[in-house]
Amino acid sequence: MVTAVSCKSKKQTVSTPSIKDFGDPTKPSAQANEIKFTSLFIDGCAALQPQKQNLQEALRLFTECKKIDPTNIPLKYELGKTYKLMGAYELAIQNAKACAEANPKNEWYQLLLIECYASIKQYNQSIKLREQLVKNFPGKAEFKEDLAIEYSIIGEYDKSYKIYDELELTYGINEQITLNKIKLLKSQKKYKETEEELLRLSGSNKNEPRYYAYLADFYIEQNKLDKAKEMYDKILTIDPNNPSINLALHDYYSAQGKNDEAFDCLKKAFQNPDLEVEYKIDAARYYFARAEKQPESNFYSRGMELCELLVKVHPKEARGNEVYADFLLLGGKLKEASLFYYKAALNESIDYKIWSQLLFTDSELKQYDSLEHHSAKAIELFPSQAIPYFFNGVANMQLRNHKKAAQSLKDGLEFVTDNKALMMDFYTNLGDAYFYAKDYGKSDKAFDDALKIDADNTYVLNNYAYYLSLRNESLDKAEKLSRKANELVHDNRNYMDTYGWILYQQKKYKEAEEWLSNAAKMGPPKADILEHYGDVLYKLNKVDEAIAQWTLARQAGGNSEALLTKLKLKKLND
Repeated sequence: MVTAVSCKSKKQTVSTPSIKDFGDPTKPSAQANEIKFTSLFIDGCAALQPQKQNLQEALRLFTECKKIDPTNIPLKYELGKTYKLMGAYELAIQNAKACAEANPKNEWYQLLLIECYASIKQYNQSIKLREQLVKNFPGKAEFKEDLAIEYSIIGEYDKSYKIYDELELTYGINEQITLNKIKLLKSQKKYKETEEELLRLSGSNKNEPRYYAYLADFYIEQNKLDKAKEMYDKILTIDPNNPSINLALHDYYSAQGKNDEAFDCLKKAFQNPDLEVEYKIDAARYYFARAEKQPESNFYSRGMELCELLVKVHPKEARGNEVYADFLLLGGKLKEASLFYYKAALNESIDYKIWSQLLFTDSELKQYDSLEHHSAKAIELFPSQAIPYFFNGVANMQLRNHKKAAQSLKDGLEFVTDNKALMMDFYTNLGDAYFYAKDYGKSDKAFDDALKIDADNTYVLNNYAYYLSLRNESLDKAEKLSRKANELVHDNRNYMDTYGWILYQQKKYKEAEEWLSNAAKMGPPKADILEHYGDVLYKLNKVDEAIAQWTLARQAGGNSEALLTKLKLKKLND
């Protein structure tokens, strides 16, 4: 027989081999078997450890041990544990039973068998064993508590309650024991006895606010609101800054429709740094959701008050700054919202939503230096998100870094999937960026790709046509594109100007005059349209009228070198 102990023990018993162990050299000696068994057993125990648990490997190793010594009780214990963890309860019970019967006074063997029976809800069996365990170990309170719990599971409430009473006689009034008794009493709807138990608990320590809180909760459940309020007042006398009680008072006043008093209590809770910040954020988000749906209510103003407290008490909490920024944005305070999205982003490298909101507000505020910097950082943090590349492209376009803009837009395009609108925006801006970078072939391809997605996009039709006309290339194609834009949208002076300028480039001066004249008359003076109109008038030998339009263009803010030269020389330099 090989001697082994449970994995719970560090001791190992090794037999001293006798001379007879060195008999037949073809058979393993007892000493060799014991060494092999011990090695397999230790490895099996290691495979059961939670950190690197491998149940199949543990079972394989213990099975090899069984081949050496099939009657070993510690081995059966470890096999029982393994089968229980694998959910093979029949085999687990078989092994656990062998252990428990071999050594009835071993608590671990008994507990394993109890756990196996309880796992398959054979409580009659597990309770019998627990009763015996309590007899064998009368000084272990935990065994009595477990027995009480199982009595309650099968509805033997009186037996369960009796055990808790006995425990109280031994150890005195105890919070956990009282709470267990209360569960039993509530399940039997014995509310008078429940109140008595809670009063006994609170009377055992009149300076423990938690005990009064249990009573307050019970009174709320029983709709005895006045008594609940008495308990809250007692708690606040002991602990005036207790955030949990202020929250409970919030609920108490809310139940009575006293919303102002409820909100005051909620604010007091928010002022306490000990109240979990997660709760505060959830509460603020609740107010935000209601404010969105009911803009005329006071949810917005009260949500703002809560957020101001939140960021004051927890200034570095990213989600707190974020929800405050959301409120500011909802209220149209874009610049302030941008600041708090920035504060949120400073302390957040995981939540992409915060960064996307920061980029959005930068863009809306036309803070292109900030947008370029923040979008570059967002690309580092979220390299597979398309939006940061898009905003980086937009920012660099506005900062006249056209090559950088084109590169960002090109890089980000590969991350756009199943979003035609966003892909359209990428191609459109890419077309603009490549044009200003003088990479005309790529610009044309980007616009062509955009029109494959939406052939009626008037912005693309107009810009593509205008860029071709400025280069004086593919004018027939430009004319078709621009004509389509004007057919789709009437009376758009920019689209009309583009079409007139294409006709000018095609030397169709009379037709161009009509389009440019109409464009010039629409809306406030616009320098580029007035300059184009002056150019076509000059081509039609209407020199004085041309100079007049160029002068108006200058007054409207036009300051290009070409315009200044025309005015100086009073003629058109082709």
